[in-house]
Amino acid sequence: MESSAILTPSQLPYLFPSKSNRKKAYPSWPCSKPRTSQPTRLHCQKMYVPGFGEASPEAKGAKNLHNFFTYIAVRIVAAQLQSYNTEAYKELMEFMDRHSLNDGDKFCASLMRESSRHKGLGMLMINLFSILCYNM
Repeated sequence: MESSAILTPSQLPYLFPSKSNRKKAYPSWPCSKPRTSQPTRLHCQKMYVPGFGEASPEAKGAKNLHNFFTYIAVRIVAAQLQSYNTEAYKELMEFMDRHSLNDGDKFCASLMRESSRHKGLGMLMINLFSILCYNM
C-alpha cells in the first residue's frame, strides 16, 4: 500500500486560500473607504523663529555665553591678583568700577587701551577666556 503525498493543483486552494477570498479582520483602518489618491507628501523646511528685528535666539545665546566667559575670566584673574599682587588687584578693581562688564568685548578693548600694565592683564584674561571656551 503505497500512498502518494503529492497534492494536485486543484487541492491547493483549500490549503492556501487566495488573499481575495479572505475577509480582513481590520477594515482599512482608520477610514472605512480604501484610499484612492496619492499619499500626502510633507515638504519640511527649516524652522524659522522670528527675532522681531533682532538677532536670532542662537546668536543671543552665543553673545550671552561670550560675555559670561569674559566675566568668569575677569573674576579668576582678580582672585589670582588678590593673592600675589595687591597693587595690580587694586588697579583692576578701580578699572572694573569705571567700566561695565555687561559687554565682554568692549570691556577687554578698553582694558587693553588703558595702559601697558592693563594690556598685560587683558592678554591674561583673553588667554584664560580661550582656555575656558576650549574646555567647554
